[in-house]
Amino acid sequence: MTNHHVDPHLLVVLGATSDLMRRKLLPAIYRLRTGGAVPAPLIILGVSRQAGLTDEGFRTLTAEALEAEGVGPDAAGLWCRDCLYFQSLGAGTPEDFQALAARIRTLEQEHHLPGNRVFYLALPPAAYMGAIGGLGQVGLNQTQGWTRLVVEKPFGKDLDSATALNEQIHRYFDESQIYRIDHYLGKETVRNLLIFRFANAIFEPLWHRNLVKSVQITVA
Repeated sequence: MTNHHVDPHLLVVLGATSDLMRRKLLPAIYRLRTGGAVPAPLIILGVSRQAGLTDEGFRTLTAEALEAEGVGPDAAGLWCRDCLYFQSLGAGTPEDFQALAARIRTLEQEHHLPGNRVFYLALPPAAYMGAIGGLGQVGLNQTQGWTRLVVEKPFGKDLDSATALNEQIHRYFDESQIYRIDHYLGKETVRNLLIFRFANAIFEPLWHRNLVKSVQITVA
């Protein structure tokens, strides 16, 4: 696998004990890191409201999740001990977010990180607003390095809720800091296009990569 330049950074996953983290994110991150796609130092801080979970406890849960995805137990355990930490967010109070900010600063100092941070919201949609506000109110939206906010699907359930979520994000984060994931909003439209193409003898031989230069989708 070809190495890409990736700055050393801290990956903070809010919702670290979720099914999304266990079945999707962790195996993907593991394979990217061990496969050489992320050659730079990568430290992961898992965050959730689960009380009583320690760094070691989180590493054990993570190793078990990786083993379930086919990673050998020795490799999984070693990788988890090398880069994984955990911070409970408790009830999500301002004090809890202050404690999270303090833990982030400590990890950055311990691992000589330059302040680059990715906040990945692997949370239920109802928790997005509070999490974004909590991060912003304790200043985690700004750092001496770069900051990115990754918002998982769904990005709102309709136009009004998506607009409200966008407004909340922009209170604390610039557009250049935001990465939105929502591969379901256009699902029906894409499915209809595929049916239209393959069921139509006129368009089917014409709609392919050798003849179509680009596709632009405009949302009214």
